[in-house]
Amino acid sequence: MFLFIWREKKVDLIRAGDVSTFYWCVINTALPGYIREHLAGNSVDYGVTDTLYGLGACLASLLLPTIAKRFKSQKLVLFLFFLATILGAGLVFNQQLSLAAIYIFILGSVDPTIRTLIHTKVTELVPDNLLGSLMTFWNVVNLIFQFGANYSTGKLMDAVGAKWGFSVYAGLMLVGCVIFLSIQKTYRKSKKA
Repeated sequence: MFLFIWREKKVDLIRAGDVSTFYWCVINTALPGYIREHLAGNSVDYGVTDTLYGLGACLASLLLPTIAKRFKSQKLVLFLFFLATILGAGLVFNQQLSLAAIYIFILGSVDPTIRTLIHTKVTELVPDNLLGSLMTFWNVVNLIFQFGANYSTGKLMDAVGAKWGFSVYAGLMLVGCVIFLSIQKTYRKSKKA
């Protein structure tokens, strides 16, 4: 599996996939403190906002087949990474609970879409006999990244305030955007674009 990834120059696509699967955990870490401390909300506000993320994900699952037919997946992924970066940065400076709820709903639509499009591309590029090993490796690496991202987010929030947890999210999405920009050639090589 590692030889295939290295030989076929798929390492960057795998890295983009890694970023696309662990950033959502930062939202789970940042959101409760953000709602309570930064926006002076309560547990109901948090529950509603968190539910809106899930509703956004449900909406994305319904709309993705239609959207994927209209836009090239590489341009869509790049746009979504950029949008998520802007929304994450916007949450840092936001002062309104209603606007935060809208941003979180949109991120709920964006995050799973990025993940689904990149995972689909990886399954097109990797031979069937290596897909299980690759996904196992990918999940182990993601668990390590999730721990690091969550821990860093929590420490940052404790040190400088809950709103800055979303700066970690925005930073991760920017890294994903940069990695994805750097792998456009690899991404286009699969059967479907």
